[in-house]
Amino acid sequence: MAAPADKTAADMSGSYIMNRSLSGDTDGILALQKVGWLLRKSLGLATVTIALTHDAANDVINIHSVAGGVISTNESVHLDGKAYPRKNDKVWGNFEVVAQKVRAADIDDDILREGWAGEEVIQVSSENKEYKWTAVQIWGFKDCEIDGKTERRYFKGTTYCHMVYDYSPLA
Repeated sequence: MAAPADKTAADMSGSYIMNRSLSGDTDGILALQKVGWLLRKSLGLATVTIALTHDAANDVINIHSVAGGVISTNESVHLDGKAYPRKNDKVWGNFEVVAQKVRAADIDDDILREGWAGEEVIQVSSENKEYKWTAVQIWGFKDCEIDGKTERRYFKGTTYCHMVYDYSPLA
């Protein structure tokens, strides 16, 4: 389902299901992040659902993720540009997250900068020092061609892969 036109980086609240037919293959990224083969294959087949609740007053996005009804995580992403540690995550282990709103035009990476609907997006940088990986994600909305018509979808973009999510209102 297309996201409403009023969904922007200012309020991303909603429920999103990863659309596998529009998304890129995530296996390579997960392998680089030292996620085991069995878990990668399971995640590759699972329905991934994320519920975002955007607390604009505190500039925090609360995320509840479920993969295949088996792996469930909760996290809060603070959009203040400060580093926040994550410990013992079921998939990623221990890592640090820095997130902030940025102008899409100011994104350094050409691939990540392209095609966003609206001027503002959310940039999330995660670093796992133990496994020596860094992931930079851009969260926002893009208009994409689906069955001959243009629809607005929630995107998470990285240099190696993009993930497209179908929108539905929070229950």
